[in-house]
Amino acid sequence: MQAWKDAELIASLGEGRLEVVGTGDSMRPVYGDNTILVISRIRYDELQSGMTVAYRNAHGHIVVHQLLARDGTGWRVQGLNNETEDTGRVTAENLVGVVYASLAYDPSLK
Repeated sequence: MQAWKDAELIASLGEGRLEVVGTGDSMRPVYGDNTILVISRIRYDELQSGMTVAYRNAHGHIVVHQLLARDGTGWRVQGLNNETEDTGRVTAENLVGVVYASLAYDPSLK
């Protein structure tokens, strides 16, 4: 549980930060299942290609993927381990923030 404590401490040091737990393989090898991510708010106009961001998809789920390029409808985004980009775009309305920190977490160690 030390990783959770560390994530909570990191999040508490900045306004608007939150912790989320990663699931799935879309961001391997950088982030895998049970990686704890600290997300920090960022203004939409500060986004840059290559940043790893969190956004809410059309189903309301938080997705953490990498920004590719901006087009007329928002930012194109894709998981590092995905063969194709996401169907939705990151917009000012669905942007949650940028990955500020990541911590490895093994839930079997309690």
